[in-house]
Amino acid sequence: MEKLVGITGESTLNEIGFGRQVMSMGHQACGALELWNHPFYFRDLSAQNVDGTERSDHVDTPVLEIQTVYRDRERRVPRYNQFRRKLMMIPISKWEDLTDGKEAIETMREIYGDDVENLDLLVGLMAEKKIKGFAISETAFVVFILMASRRLEADHLFTSYFNEKTYTERGFKWVNTTESLRDVLLHHYPHTVSKWMNSTSAFCVWDAPPNSFNPIPLLLRFPS
Repeated sequence: MEKLVGITGESTLNEIGFGRQVMSMGHQACGALELWNHPFYFRDLSAQNVDGTERSDHVDTPVLEIQTVYRDRERRVPRYNQFRRKLMMIPISKWEDLTDGKEAIETMREIYGDDVENLDLLVGLMAEKKIKGFAISETAFVVFILMASRRLEADHLFTSYFNEKTYTERGFKWVNTTESLRDVLLHHYPHTVSKWMNSTSAFCVWDAPPNSFNPIPLLLRFPS
């Protein structure tokens, strides 16, 4: 991975090509959003100047996360429990409500004591139990739903300019019949997807078995 970061990474990725990059990412599960989950090569990154030259001071990204917590405090970002209250969600009353991880509970109790109201938002989001079948927690999912819908409502290409004049007749038809990222990749990289993607969703590891066929469009299905 060190060869894929910075100036060296740009030339390496150009040699590999985007099709092979997509295939590689499809067969490797992404990193989980959890506490302490930082790859070692993220602890010694070479920062670059605008002209592409490397700086002498390297970057330790986990340290930047610690600085983010302090900046949140300075900017009066609500703590974890208060943030959930503002989203009309039930706050936690003890550390066990947040996570089942014994090490995480011991560490948070060591830092925050027994006062769960002091828990920082970022730490809480990383420690929170994940929704079954999802990569993110309940709190993060609520934020995602709010932000995703807001972005669609604010995007002129999905509102005022969502028509054949903007997209062309062929493009407008393709947009309206495309349901998933798998469809997008299949359109642009048909050989790669047909040969290597076994899963129904492009967000799964591509070796995963496909779901059974469902004739009902994705937007009209009820959650199981």
